Amino acid sequence: MEQIYREEFPHGSYSVYGEYGVNGDLILSSFHYGSDVEEFWGNDEYEYYLIIEKDYLPKFAIEILIMGFNSEEKFTLHDLKDICDDKGIKYSTNTWV
Repeated sequence: MEQIYREEFPHGSYSVYGEYGVNGDLILSSFHYGSDVEEFWGNDEYEYYLIIEKDYLPKFAIEILIMGFNSEEKFTLHDLKDICDDKGIKYSTNTWV
């Protein structure tokens, strides 16, 4: 399980993790801890899971990219290439002029 995001609060924290299941599904999980969670849920921890079936991962990736390119903090293909380089993800590039 790899941590994707973490935020600390005065009375707890929120983390998001990702991993692939045995059948290739993408499993995203979030964990929220602290007194604010306890006030709302009656327990000091809350877990939520989102599982993207492997057959839908290509569509999911495209939708996430659409969101990323259209957000206020836009990223570019060069940003994605740099991420791939940093994380050891194989890719290829091509140009056309």
